[in-house]
Amino acid sequence: MKTIASKLTFVFPIVTIATLLQFCAPTASTSTSPAVYEEDLSIYRPSYTLEEESTAEETLSEESIAPTVEYVTPTNDIKAELDTVLYRIKKSRENIQYVDGYSIQLYSGNNRDKANQVKVKTYEVLEDQRPRVSYDQPNYKVRVGEYYSRLEANTDFVTLQKHFSRAVLVPVKIKIEE
Repeated sequence: MKTIASKLTFVFPIVTIATLLQFCAPTASTSTSPAVYEEDLSIYRPSYTLEEESTAEETLSEESIAPTVEYVTPTNDIKAELDTVLYRIKKSRENIQYVDGYSIQLYSGNNRDKANQVKVKTYEVLEDQRPRVSYDQPNYKVRVGEYYSRLEANTDFVTLQKHFSRAVLVPVKIKIEE
């Protein structure tokens, strides 16, 4: 008895939903009206009067072809204010000699010979870059490249990471050359 009741409680909502959906389905109207719509809209249409056709010479005269050009002076000109703002920005940035950037560090350790080996191998991997060995007591560091953004450094970084598993992007100050 329980199995039939449990089946009915499961089937009943499904049948009810299907029946409701059948009646909610959109139907297309197929009835047509025997009356034909007619209305006179000629009173609303503009009327044009045809003038006598002018000769081709009158139509193509120089006065009708050449556009009239008038000089218009600008009213909301901000050139002076913009020049002032740009001048102030330029003056505020005159003393800046460095910009934030990134470099790829390939080695950091206290072994000088290992640092020189990494430098030589870097020349083989990236021919267009010049690796630098620096000594920050007590470590030697091998860095390559100066990039203004991580995105710019990404192509060389991926290439170097295949050969140097400890390669890392490090933030550096890049000197601005004039």
